[in-house]
This record gives sequence, structure tokens and C-alpha cells, in this order.
Amino acid sequence: MIPKETIDKIFEAARIEEVVGGFVHLKKRGANFIGHCPFHDEKTPSFTVSASKGIYKCFGCGKGGNSVSFVMEHEHYSYPEALRYLAEKYNIEIVEKELTPEQSIRANDRDSLYVITSFANKFFQQQLWESEEGKAFGLSYYKERGFSAETIKKFQLGYGPKQKDALSKEALKSSFQMKYLEDSGLSIVKNESAFDRFIERMMFPIHSFSGRVLGFGGRTLQKGNKAKYVNSPESLIYQKSKILYGIYFAKQHISKQNNCFIVEGYTDVISLHQAGVENVVSSSGTSLTLEQIKLINRFTKNITILFDGDAAGLKASFRSIDMILAEGMNVKVVLFPDGEDPDSFAQKCSEEELINYLKENRKDFITFKTTILSKNTKDDPAKRVEMIKDIALSIAQIPDAIGRSEYIKECSRLLKVKELDLAKEVSLQKNKTISSFPAKRENGSNFEGKEIPTSKMNKEEKEIIRLLLNYGNEKLKVEENTISIASFIIEELKVDNINFENEQYQSLLDEISSHLKEDGKINLNYFTLHQNPSVSKLAIDLISKKHNLSENWKERHKILTGTEENKIRETVESSIYGLKLKLLDTKLNNIQLQLKENPDDARRFTKAFAKYLQIRIKIAAKLGRTIC
Repeated sequence: MIPKETIDKIFEAARIEEVVGGFVHLKKRGANFIGHCPFHDEKTPSFTVSASKGIYKCFGCGKGGNSVSFVMEHEHYSYPEALRYLAEKYNIEIVEKELTPEQSIRANDRDSLYVITSFANKFFQQQLWESEEGKAFGLSYYKERGFSAETIKKFQLGYGPKQKDALSKEALKSSFQMKYLEDSGLSIVKNESAFDRFIERMMFPIHSFSGRVLGFGGRTLQKGNKAKYVNSPESLIYQKSKILYGIYFAKQHISKQNNCFIVEGYTDVISLHQAGVENVVSSSGTSLTLEQIKLINRFTKNITILFDGDAAGLKASFRSIDMILAEGMNVKVVLFPDGEDPDSFAQKCSEEELINYLKENRKDFITFKTTILSKNTKDDPAKRVEMIKDIALSIAQIPDAIGRSEYIKECSRLLKVKELDLAKEVSLQKNKTISSFPAKRENGSNFEGKEIPTSKMNKEEKEIIRLLLNYGNEKLKVEENTISIASFIIEELKVDNINFENEQYQSLLDEISSHLKEDGKINLNYFTLHQNPSVSKLAIDLISKKHNLSENWKERHKILTGTEENKIRETVESSIYGLKLKLLDTKLNNIQLQLKENPDDARRFTKAFAKYLQIRIKIAAKLGRTIC
């Protein structure tokens, strides 16, 4: 766990213009910087960086944040990973909080495995490029597959030599413990002797989300009884169900293209990547898992599965499709011509031909599933019923009601089944408890990446939070006293015992109030650099301005322009009293409804109505007064 003091140091050192400038070409424009957004394609730059506020904001796609959230978004790092990246960039030492003995041992084991897999990766690459055996067998194989030297180096492809203990000997010689050779799966230990797992094989390193080597896939060139591929066994750092081959190289392209291609093997990924289709990953020959689907969901809602033309396991893919649908994602399928796979097809085509083929041959899952299943249902009513039920089960996995409805319509058209009958079957399948897909759990906290729900007062409550963050520390003269805008707003809310209907806004209001009590002012950086990404995002969205008024209007042209700052008192009072008026209107409407339902109690309701009406008149008068 990274201590708070260290996190504060990282935020202090990580200047937003420097961090963003490492990935985006920025131009100075007034007090800010501007550039093309790295998160979506745009011709006119709408991506703004404010050095004074320490934030970025794109007014095209809406993304915004601080230096840490930028690294998280751009590199798809977790919060700790982004902090470590910036700590390394700014030479800030991270001293983790003291761990328990068990945690310490586990952390040490994990670090040792990362070190030894990195060592092995360099060893295999060295064997490929520098040894005669590696050049003769490994390098020639990769080049025969059509891989360029640049591609080979990019994916860090290597070669495991014929000598049965070449890597093990080299690792032990370099003072690595045999325990970690065995735990990483690089060596097989027998009678206290270590022998290499990967002998005479083409080596494909498997990278983590952040680029660390977790394990390897090794392909043999020998024919016979040898397994074509041997993979690293599961370890403390490598769980194959949680990683996708190529994700490290594809993650940014997946986000930018808003689509992820899924293929079967390592060479499919590499060939497509080399051919210009870089938003591609592989499940490495195993069935797609829920963890892998959720990993893709971090980048895009759209998945396209690429199948070999003669793939035998098409029906087995249906479960993967259902799992994707259950996560609320969209799935399409591309079938290659008979005898072709993504690797061979990519080698034969130009980049333009490949991209056009993928675009033109994408089918939605309904069309695909219907085409495959209907081949065996001709003139067999029982099989046809089974097929319809199978497709209905897939549609039932879609969490969105409108999405289900649209697919029911399309399926009804394709299968020539009454829409109402199909809808009933989908509903039946949906209500069954046999589904094996786990339900998504809601996070209980107010600000944990959940979409902010709407309420009747959403607009007014949001505006008050905006004013607090932007102008909370500025002063107002109230009667004979001078107080901050934040104090004025919070006291006005307290006097009438007003709580926000929106839980997230109320949570943020409570935090602002607490801040004000402790420090006597609002520290904007505390909220824009908040450790909770949802809080920082909201704060940044509320303080970001698309346009800034040029100082030339006043200094050069001698023209005074009306700004929000110039009329901040009127704006604040209009917002706070506007909220009160709306709340009073709600109360008055409720009293009128209660009066209709309970006419016998008219005296009590009339008295309450008159009371609130008088308050409303007073507040309305406040809004209409002239303030000196």
C-alpha cells in the first residue's frame, strides 16, 4: 500500500502539462494548452490542459481529469499502477507501508517471479538474435511466417535452445534460486536438478496489462509426439483466465477504434497487428472467460470474434457469445474463407483489403447463430424448435430491454417466427434460474464509478456544487459581516435543514463542509486530485470552461465585458433561493394532493399551505431585490 504522504508528493511533482505533453502535442493558447484529444478522433483540437488548475478536459468526448487519471485513462492502468508510473518518472521513491509477515513473503515471491521471467525473456531473445542455432531455426521460422524484424522485436519473440538445461544453468549461474525457476514454470525440477520446460521452441512472451512478462507460450518445429504448443503453468503472477495475449500492445488501439478483435492464436495477433489491425487480442487457445471479457469491457463495449474458415468449434463459441451479451456488450462475428485463418489471410492481403473484408463481412450474433444452427434443422421441426430456443436464450442474456426488443424483431424476421411468441420464449429463458452467469454486484459507496442518478433537484444541486468549487473562497458582504460564498451557501442550506436528494452530490457537499470547518477554506486541488476517480472527475467537469475570455477586451480594447465573476452574488443567490423555491413548490403541490385525498382535514392542510406560501413569497422577494 502506497502511503498518503507519497501520493501527495506524486501529485505535487506530476505537472499536468508535462504528463500529458509526453503523449499529446500541446500548443500554448492563452493561460492554457490545447491539442488533439488522444481518446477520440477529431480534426479540430478540443482537448484543453490547464496548468494552473492541474487538469485536462476534452470538450469533444467529455473526458477529463488530473495527471494520475490521465495516465490511468491513456495507459489503462489501475490507480496504484498509475502512481508507480509517475513516481518512476519523477524519481520519487515509494516505500510501501509495513506488511504482515505473510504479505511480505508473498510480495517478495511475486517480485522474484517478475524478475526471473524478465531474465528468461531477455535470454530467449538473445538466443534468437545472437546464437547460430537461434538464427538458423528461430529467426528463419519467424521470417517464413512473414514477420518483419521490427515486429519480432516489438513482440519480443525469442527462441528456446535445444540444450535441455540452457536457461536453467544460465539462471542458476546468475544467482537465481531454483525455487523461482520451478514456481515460474520455466524449469522442471527433478532430484534437485533443473531442466528447461521450453526446449527447441519458438518463444512468445505473454505480457501483463502494464507490459510485464508473466509467462510464455512455446511452439515446437518438430513433428511427432511433441505437443505443438507448451504454455507456462499457472503461477502467482500468471493466471491464464485473467489475461489476453497482446492486450499490452492493443489496449490503446481498442479504445481508439472502440472495438476489440478476438482471435485464437499468437500468430493471428501478430500478423493482424503487422497488417495494420492493432486492436486485436487472443484468448490463447482457451475458451473466453468472464475475467477476459471484463478486461476488454474496460476499453470498449464492442467485440468482434474472428473465426477460421474451417473452424470446427463454432458451436462451442456460442457460450462465449452469451457471456459477452450478459455483460451488456455488443458482439459481431467474422468468418474467413475456407482454409484461411486470420494469420494466413492477413499475409495475403493489403492493409486496405484486410480492413475492408473485416468491415464487409461482420455479422451480428443473431445472423451468425441462425446461419450455423439452421444447417442441421431442415425439414426437422423438433430441431428447429431447439434452435429457436437456443437463440432465445442468447437474446435473454442481453441486460438492456430495448436491445432485447430489437433483437427479437430481427430474429422474428430471420426465423419467420411471430414476434410475440419469440418475446414470450425470451422472457421464459430470462426468468430461468439455470443461467450460470454471475450477477453484477453494485458498489455500496456513493462515489464508486456509478452513474449519477437523476432527481427532481439534480440541476439545482449540481449548480450549487459548481459554485462552491469555483467561487467558494470568495467573499460576500451579508448585512454587516463579510463571509465566504461557501459559508453563505452552507448556512443557507442548514437554516432550512435542506439535504440534497442526490446522494452523490450530498456526499460531496458533506466533504466540502468538513473541509471548510477544518481549513476555513476550500482547497480545490483536494477535490481535483481526489483519490476517488469519480469525485475528481465530477470536480474537474464542474470547474472546466470551454472558452476563456481574452484579456485583450479590457486591456487593449478598453471594453468591459459581463462575466460570471462580476455578478457572482446574483448568481449564488439565484441558485440557492431557486433551489428553495423549487423545494417549496414541491411541498405546496404535495399539500394540494393531500387536501384532495383528505378533504375532512382541510383546516390543517390550508394552514400548512398558507405557511409555506408566505415563505415562498419572502424568498421570491429576495430574488427580486437589488443588492448593493
